[in-house]
Amino acid sequence: MEIMVTVAVLGVVAAVVVPANQENWRRERVNAAALELTSWLEVIARTPDQTATNCTVTITTGANRAAGATLATVAPTTCAPESTLRLPGAVLGNATYSVGASATSITFTPRGAISIDGVGTAVANNVQVRISIDGLAPLRCVQLTGLLGLMRLGNNNSTGNVATACDASQFNRA
Repeated sequence: MEIMVTVAVLGVVAAVVVPANQENWRRERVNAAALELTSWLEVIARTPDQTATNCTVTITTGANRAAGATLATVAPTTCAPESTLRLPGAVLGNATYSVGASATSITFTPRGAISIDGVGTAVANNVQVRISIDGLAPLRCVQLTGLLGLMRLGNNNSTGNVATACDASQFNRA
């Protein structure tokens, strides 16, 4: 009888702890992906100033993106030490990434601005790249400011839908 009570208590504890741990795990994985993207983009953003050439990043969007799949590429390849950025590994079980973006091609110019027209015309609007796992919360956003090329990280803990943009209140204060 005591063993049955012990097993029942352990079952209840496991039912509460496992989902909470999965949410924490998703948060850490999506944070890692957003931080890696931001760091990679910061290296690329500095390159046009040094080389006087535009650097164009192409974001690969879509759902069901496996760990290790291409997140973004840059051209020319001399704009970054690694021309391809991959999604972080170690996704739990069959979990996959979802990636969305307000623009899939972003050009960093020698003037420090970003452009989405491929010519180098600075954009007045912000560009966001959004990442989640399995389309579940949390959603992480990397925002690039058009005229200044500034980058900010944002979070939306109420959705994992990559079609949903993070609003201004959800970004860190740089």
